[in-house]
Amino acid sequence: MSFYATFDGMITVLHSVDKDTIIQKIQDAFDTHEVIINGETENSYDLWFGEYASYQEDAIYAFLAEIEPNTISGEIVYTGEDASNWRHVFDGTSHEWIEQEGYIAYKEEGTTIKQRMTYLEELTKQTNELFSRDSDEPER
Repeated sequence: MSFYATFDGMITVLHSVDKDTIIQKIQDAFDTHEVIINGETENSYDLWFGEYASYQEDAIYAFLAEIEPNTISGEIVYTGEDASNWRHVFDGTSHEWIEQEGYIAYKEEGTTIKQRMTYLEELTKQTNELFSRDSDEPER
């Protein structure tokens, strides 16, 4: 199955996986050139990737299965052309990738822009009062 989707992923993998190799595998599976090493520890490194590209389900599943033994944590969030939402989450307890479908839900009651502005003005006023009290105190 192939269609276009927006995706945003972060995966933490063990150092036993060669960085260049996994970056190439991400680029191939997700049809992306945007892969960034976002952090590194003694034993692992974090890879971030995201783009709007062709969603190649078979290639993505094969990639996730391949890196599963060396994965510490991960989440890849997708939004399809039809506005559907789903994600792959790595379960550290079972050591496997889980696919979850989702949707965005909005509360029925919302706040108007005027209500939000009033709230922000009140919050700003309280913050300014707090800082002005702190600046009036003599230094110790």
